[in-house]
Amino acid sequence: MQLINKQTIIAALVGGVSALALTVGGVALAHGTAGGPYGKGGPWTGEKMEEHLAEMSERLDLSPEQEEQVRTIMEQARTQAEEIKEMPRSKEKFTAMKDLHFATEDQIYANLSCEQREELRLLKREHKVERMQQRFERHHGSDDH
Repeated sequence: MQLINKQTIIAALVGGVSALALTVGGVALAHGTAGGPYGKGGPWTGEKMEEHLAEMSERLDLSPEQEEQVRTIMEQARTQAEEIKEMPRSKEKFTAMKDLHFATEDQIYANLSCEQREELRLLKREHKVERMQQRFERHHGSDDH
């Protein structure tokens, strides 16, 4: 069995991300707002938010002011996501969560320089590859046949 190399996966993701227009997933940024049984770890706790913010701060070289702005945006999104999670499962709930994701992402991107935005896009792609690999391993086991 031939393994798919990282460049192939990234190329597929870039096309897929463009086609799907990032409809699901996370900023993390708001990617924490879309947790669930198949997500990256369930509820977006304060601890998970801080871990994600620390990774963003390091990778994007956020200033203290930017870090505080992003923290505030993420906390507001987490609060709104909790309200949305109380809604009964429906198309409206999905749409509300998706809208929250996009609004949060837009707010975060508005506080970044062009270089930081590009680095954030790369970080999000890397997270998506990790999630795909985890899903593959969950469904196909970790043995190489």
